[in-house]
Amino acid sequence: MIRGAIFDADGTLLDSMGMWDTVGARYLASLGIMAQPGLRAILFPMSLAECAVYLKEAYHLPQSCQAIEDGINDTIRSFYCTEVEAKPGAKTFLEALRRKGVACTLATATDRAVILEGLTRTGLLPLLDAVYTCGDLGMDKRSPGIFHYVREQMGVAAASETWVFEDAVHAASTAYQAGYRVAGVADPYSDQEALKKVSHLYLPTLNDFSRFWSQAEKG
Repeated sequence: MIRGAIFDADGTLLDSMGMWDTVGARYLASLGIMAQPGLRAILFPMSLAECAVYLKEAYHLPQSCQAIEDGINDTIRSFYCTEVEAKPGAKTFLEALRRKGVACTLATATDRAVILEGLTRTGLLPLLDAVYTCGDLGMDKRSPGIFHYVREQMGVAAASETWVFEDAVHAASTAYQAGYRVAGVADPYSDQEALKKVSHLYLPTLNDFSRFWSQAEKG
C-alpha cells in the first residue's frame, strides 16, 4: 500500500532537463555570442565554477569568473521564472494522489529559490506538502539519506509504503536499493533502458494515473 510519494523535480515533474543541457549556450547567447558545437559535452562534467573558468578562457570573456557564475545563475533563474513547463500529466497526477490521501513531497538537487519559482509558475507548488533540496539538507541522491529524511518528515513508517518518482538512473537506483518502491518517469535526457532496470514501474507518461494506482495498491 502507498502512504507517501517523493517526487524529483527536473525531468520528473518539470520539463526542464533541456535547459540544463543548453545553459552554457543560453548564457553566451545573452552576451550576443554563439556557442561552438560540442559545448554541452565539454561543460557537462564541470562544476559551475569550472564552467565559468572555461567560458572565460575559451570565449575570451571580459567578465570575471564570479560575474560569469552569476550570469549563468541568472540564466537558470530566468528559465524557471518565465519558460519552464510541467511535464504532461504532472498536475492531474498529483491531484489524484492527494485525493487518495497520499502525502506528496519533493526532493531535488536544484536550488530552493529556483525550484520554487518553477513550481509556482507551473501551479504544482500548492499540490506538494513540502519541498526539500539537497543543498538545504547537505545530502545528495547517491545515498539514501535524503529519501529516509523526507519519508520520516511525511510520517511514513516504512520505505515499502513510499513511492519515489525519478527520471535519473542514479537516484532511482539509490531509492530502489534502499527498499523504496520506484516509479521511473520517462525523459529523453536519461537512459530509459537503465531506468527500467531500477524501477518497479516505468511510466512513459504521467497521464496514466490508473495504471500507476493499480500497481501501487498491490504494494
